Formats: sequence, C-alpha cells, structure tokens
Amino acid sequence: MKSGIAACIQRINYVKSYYMREGKLKTEEEKIVLIKFPKENKDQLTAFLKKNHPYQIPELVFLAPEDVDKVYLERVQSQAKKPAKK
Repeated sequence: MKSGIAACIQRINYVKSYYMREGKLKTEEEKIVLIKFPKENKDQLTAFLKKNHPYQIPELVFLAPEDVDKVYLERVQSQAKKPAKK
C-alpha cells in the first residue's frame, strides 16, 4: 500500500481450499487477498507478489478493467500511483 501500486487491499481470512495432490485429496486453510490497482501497475504488482508470496506458484487471478464498474475503476486509477516510465 505504501508504495502506491494499489489503491486498496482487502484480506479475507480462513477460507478452506480443497485440491488434489499426488492422487490424494488435500485441504488447507488459506487467505484470499483482493488488490485493486490500475492495469498499468499489473507487471510491477505481479513481480512483487511472486517474489514475496510463500507459495512457489501463487494463484493470481485478474479481472479485465472492462468488467469493473466504470465509476469505481476511475477511483482506483486516481488513488494509485502509475509506474515510472522507463
């Protein structure tokens, strides 16, 4: 948040995940994190998450900006910093 990459972060604690691993049903308590950010920050945010996430392969799911309410999207874009131009 302090870096300005995202406009808002929400954490949902204690969801239960079920998945198959090596032919066995596994279950684990996990957290869901929702991060609202402008699409221009996607690469920077993705790199940060992959570097800092405890899982080797984190689940990163992105919604297309056209699928987000336009007024809300404008708020997110105005609150987050854009990446520096290279």
